[in-house]
This record gives sequence, C-alpha cells and structure tokens, in this order.
Amino acid sequence: MSIELARTFLEVVGSGSLAGAAERLNLTHSAITMRIKALEQLMGRRLLVRSKAGVTMTPAGVRFHRHAEVLVRTWQQTQRHMSLAPGFEGILSVGADPSLWDDLMADWACATRREQPQVAIRCESGSAERLIEALFQGWIDFCVVFEPQSRSGFHIEKLFDDPMILVSSEDRSYLDHFDPAFIQIDWDEGYRASIEKYDADRNETPHLSAATASLGLRFIDAFGGSTWMPRRVFESRSFTRPLYPVRNAVVFERSAYLVYSQEAMRDGLPGISIEEVRASILNQLEGHRPIWPAPPRADG
Repeated sequence: MSIELARTFLEVVGSGSLAGAAERLNLTHSAITMRIKALEQLMGRRLLVRSKAGVTMTPAGVRFHRHAEVLVRTWQQTQRHMSLAPGFEGILSVGADPSLWDDLMADWACATRREQPQVAIRCESGSAERLIEALFQGWIDFCVVFEPQSRSGFHIEKLFDDPMILVSSEDRSYLDHFDPAFIQIDWDEGYRASIEKYDADRNETPHLSAATASLGLRFIDAFGGSTWMPRRVFESRSFTRPLYPVRNAVVFERSAYLVYSQEAMRDGLPGISIEEVRASILNQLEGHRPIWPAPPRADG
C-alpha cells in the first residue's frame, strides 16, 4: 500500500473534511478524492462517509485508522533511522514550545547529548498544534507543550506547573492604569488568552512587543519596565537590572504537558523509556545531575 494513501486518510479524518486535508497536504480537492477512492478500492471497503456536517469513518474506517497510524509512523521512523551516521544507536526527536527552547529544553538537550552520546537528538519548535501534528505524522517522538490537543493514540501527562507572574524593574504594587513601560511578550496561546481576558479594558499599545521570549527578555534587560514571565524564568535567569514581582498582581496558572505515543517510543528507541525521558526533564528543571540514570555496570 502507498504510504501517501494512508497519510491522506489520516489527514481527512484529522481535519474532518476533504477540503481540510487538501489544505494540509497542499493538494487539490479532486486529488484527495481520488486517493480516498483508490484506498477504498484497495481495501475493498468503504472507509469514509461524507455529509454536510463533514466526514466520518465507517466501522471499517475505524478499524483501518489504527493500522494507518502505525503504518505512517513506522515509515517516518524508518526514514529517520536509516539516515543515522555510524556510531549512533538511535535518534530522539523532540518537540517543545519555542519559549522552552530558550532555557529548560535547550539545557536538557545539552545535558542529554553529554550523558547519552550514542543517541542523536533532533529538536523541533512550534505551536502545540504544529507539534501534535508532527507527532501524529511520526516526525517527533514526544513534545512538551502548554496547550495540548487531545488526539487518538497519544498520551498526555502533566509534567510541571509553570505559573506566569508580573514583574517590574520598579519595586511596586499593581497599577490601576496601563503601565507605559510595559513590554508585551508573546509566550504562548494560553498566555495570550489569559492576558486578553485579564486586561480586556486596557487597549493601549505597549511601547515594545516581542513575538519571542528571547527577544522580549532582551528588551527588559535593555529598557527595564514590566512584563509577564514564568516564575521559573524569573527565579533562574540572571538579568542586567533588578526585577521585582509586582505586588497584588494576579498569577496566571498554567502547566506544561508531555505528549507522546508509547508505541512510537518503544519502537524508536528500545533503550530509552518514556519514564526516563520524563524523569530527565524534571531532573533538569530541578537542577539535578546527572539527569539520566547511569548505565548498568558490566560484571567483572
């Protein structure tokens, strides 16, 4: 069976329509229709039913869905592992929210490279939606995100709390008016929703806005002012000027989640379990060394 037929089926089911799959795969609507027709002829069963509400799976389609996921994921993993350079036992493909690659996950990747030299590491950055899609397609083994989207076949586990606090270069209480020195940092989707709801009556444009955490933190270093940031970053990062938590400001609660496929982890890296991955990230978060368990000692 063509891998593209199985991938097309999964995209149609995932998007809920032929048009959605055509957009994701950059194909025409007729090309998607032809692929689904060819797949159904190959299977000898009708797999999808179209209606005004969208596309749904038939009982045969439900049975085929799991096999299609395994087929596509296995093919992607095969491509990755066949391209490994000599000396590596496997490749660990990791996705994370962009702000996490600025500190926690970058430090984790460095520690992993030192402690697991036999494993190649591939790092992906993007929105939760993009990373879940990459996980679904088999391009990454797991991801760490703040706004996970439930998808069939994946496990979602809370990894750690990462609350957002308001800080300022001035030791003060929360202002009842807009702070002209406020710097807006676009941390993630959840933060955007929280800040829009919290400051719905404040329509002033900040004098500086940053699309990435690293850029926004450089602005804070350069100009001072106030901004929202994870308490974790405030407590661990060295800034060029003193920063203080703003008194009486609300705390935005949020959590980071580990999303993975148990089957993909087991098949992709037999020597590394998802439990070890989880523990290594938490060890990095808490500053423990080493972050990975020591390899078993050979007898004699």
